[in-house]
Formats: sequence, structure tokens, C-alpha cells
Amino acid sequence: MYPSMTNAGVRGALAKCGLTTQHIETQCKVLSGGENAKVRLCAIMLKSFNVLVLDEPTNHLDIDAKDSLKKAIKDFKGTVILVSHEPEFYEDIVTDVWNLEDWTTKVV
Repeated sequence: MYPSMTNAGVRGALAKCGLTTQHIETQCKVLSGGENAKVRLCAIMLKSFNVLVLDEPTNHLDIDAKDSLKKAIKDFKGTVILVSHEPEFYEDIVTDVWNLEDWTTKVV
């Protein structure tokens, strides 16, 4: 995906997402769901964009993966739209909370 990156650069990026040398040297098909999510998160973080939409990104993540995700969101320089039912995950990283339960679909 990133042919211009060095091996050390790729390993460094994956390590920032919480992956160890053992994970990095293992085929993706053997990794757990959470480990695969870390790999996908790393690939996304290496792309240039300024808006990130995450729908329930903590599903199936262990504590370490959630911590890595939270750090990545904090470090992201653009806008993040986060859909989550885990206030304990997002409360200290968001600027606004929109509770859609307060909205209505009733046409007046």
C-alpha cells in the first residue's frame, strides 16, 4: 500500500497502533479481529484526509486497542465524527455531543 515507505517506517507506524514485532511478522489472516482493526487503523492514519467518520469503532476492541484508537483520534489533525455508545471512551476527547435520541423524525 505504501511502496515509498521503508521497512522501519512501516514497522514504526504499526507499532504506534499497538502492534508488536510478533504481530507485524504474522499474516493478517492469522491475527485476531482487534489486531486486524489496528492494522486497518494504521493504514487509514497514513492517508491524507481531514475528516474521519467512525461508527462504533470500539466494537470488538480490547482495552489496549481502545487506548490506541483514542490516542490516534486525539492526534488526528482534522475533524472526527464519532458514533459511539461508550461515553467512558469518548467523553475526554470530544468537543460536542449530539444525542440523536433527542431528535425527532415527526414531520410538523
